[in-house]
Amino acid sequence: MGMTHDLQPHSDQPIPQPKSRRFPHQAIAVALVLFSFFMTALVSRTVFERLPHLEDEVAYLYQARTLAGGQLVVETPQPVRTYWQPFVISEDGLTFGKYTLGWPLQLAVGVLMGQAWVLNAFFAALTVALVYRLAREIFNPDAGVIAAALTAFSPMALLLNGTLMGHTAALFAATLFVYAYWRITRERHMLRWGLLAGLALGLLVANRPLSAAGVAIPFIVWSLIRLGRALTLDIRWWRTQASFKPEQRLPSEARFLTTLRPLIALGTVTLLLSTVIPIYNYAATGDPTTNLYTMIWSYDRVGFGEDYGRNTHRLDKAYRHARFDLSLMAADLFGWQIGEITPELQDHLRFEGDYWPPLGLSWVLLPFGLIVGAASGVIGWRRGLRSVLALALWIAVGAGWLLFPMVHPDGANLRDDPAFSWLWLIVAFVWGLLPLIVLRRTRFTWTWLLALVALSVIGVHVTYWIGSQRYSTRYYFDGLTALAILSALPLAWLARRQFRSLRWIVYGGLALALIHSLYNYSTPRITALYQFNNVTQAHIDAVQARRTDDRPLLVIINGRDVRWRAFGSLMAVTSPYLDSDIVAAWNYWGDERDHVREQIFERFPDRAVIEMEAEQNRAWFRDEPAVSQAND
Repeated sequence: MGMTHDLQPHSDQPIPQPKSRRFPHQAIAVALVLFSFFMTALVSRTVFERLPHLEDEVAYLYQARTLAGGQLVVETPQPVRTYWQPFVISEDGLTFGKYTLGWPLQLAVGVLMGQAWVLNAFFAALTVALVYRLAREIFNPDAGVIAAALTAFSPMALLLNGTLMGHTAALFAATLFVYAYWRITRERHMLRWGLLAGLALGLLVANRPLSAAGVAIPFIVWSLIRLGRALTLDIRWWRTQASFKPEQRLPSEARFLTTLRPLIALGTVTLLLSTVIPIYNYAATGDPTTNLYTMIWSYDRVGFGEDYGRNTHRLDKAYRHARFDLSLMAADLFGWQIGEITPELQDHLRFEGDYWPPLGLSWVLLPFGLIVGAASGVIGWRRGLRSVLALALWIAVGAGWLLFPMVHPDGANLRDDPAFSWLWLIVAFVWGLLPLIVLRRTRFTWTWLLALVALSVIGVHVTYWIGSQRYSTRYYFDGLTALAILSALPLAWLARRQFRSLRWIVYGGLALALIHSLYNYSTPRITALYQFNNVTQAHIDAVQARRTDDRPLLVIINGRDVRWRAFGSLMAVTSPYLDSDIVAAWNYWGDERDHVREQIFERFPDRAVIEMEAEQNRAWFRDEPAVSQAND
């Protein structure tokens, strides 16, 4: 005998549904996968011009090119500041990026292909396919198609997929981990799925460690509960055999060992892949425990109190950043909000990081998704109502705890206390995880697990000192799969009612909503970042237009008060090995000192030279008039 649906009772077996063989679920899913790939190619080309627009992307691309050249770090070229790039560190004669190698290692494949953007297109398409499979297998084919559609059309996904950031690869790894864990509980090929889950989680840890913690925490607790249940069943079985003679005893099912083996495989592979972090740290600094982030900003650490964050990270700041980011996420998630994006709101997206002025409505389906999940598999409306009311009460108490530091009379002192901040967060996590102990129905359990993944990703980032809005609320992006599936459940429930025309009405209405969000929200929201941070292909083309022969180019940027944005476009095409067709070199003394300029010329005696002047965020060719900073 084997375990039946991870020791869940038979009451959670699929409820008979109307025949749907003629509905093209798989064809729609394939179309959505292709749509995701196409849209990534389109956004990366037309909006971001396949160039890094954030300091993070500049560093990622630098590291990917270093790895594509076969090295973890490079020897520091002199003068150091001449070839400096943001978030790239030079220490003890070596130069390296501050980020863990999970994403740069993957991006290096695209660099070697000559098409760095294609990695995110590939991962975006695979994520949509996995969302379809996961929701289909746990719930039903309609949930799979609708969740895949919500994921493919999500403005968050459309934006981040088109960049050179590592969030798309992280979302794919998180989704693959959740899907592989689901397959672990399905009895067949459990060890293989355990290995794949470990591979996915290991890639996520190597890419975004804090996000990996958020995704993994609910499954770590769920694994312990599963092991405890399996051990309890094994003990009960052995006790029932005590009255038999040894030769009459049946062999044990060994549920505990059967449950444990894939989890050991999962953990082992995860730990092995995670070693890429200390290995890289050791290669860069000689100390595997070094936090490379603090080599840029000493306060760039996770935690509360002094030395954490700029001007001390407190619970007050965590609340504020979460409220700011969630207000934008309420619109960015699926592009549903009251009102359209105006030029003023586009400026807000480019320059502000506080409350998103319009009211976002992308969350409206989530409560109904929890209700459908809580009531699924229950026979009788009364039992279903009890499940829903119990869930609502549990959520209400948890929400009360979250608001406790804000309403307590001594809340200001509590919010300033790092010890209380950690206690508050731990209690919130424990309260959210406790229902897993009592849940038995598979679909309800997985509904709650998916909700916990999204909440946990948000929760772990409470400990980080800064929010994120420019490239959407990207710190919460790893929860997109869970939120899309939960939002799909009520629509799938409607589509699977006995009325034949209802499915087409649901799908037609969803299609109209997604197309509307694509053209009226996603397009103006994403195009607002065109030439963001003054990075544009036009700068590279202008340099190329001044080429007079076939020699590689040396572009010297002269100026003392210069920001990276002044020549970020040229940084994007400058190799860490300084052997690219265009090399940008900053003469940070301008014409006031000659020794830097001489060192530059000595290094590149055979290159054609183009001179530029720069001040703050702008640069111009020497034979052109100076560019006014009023345009910044």
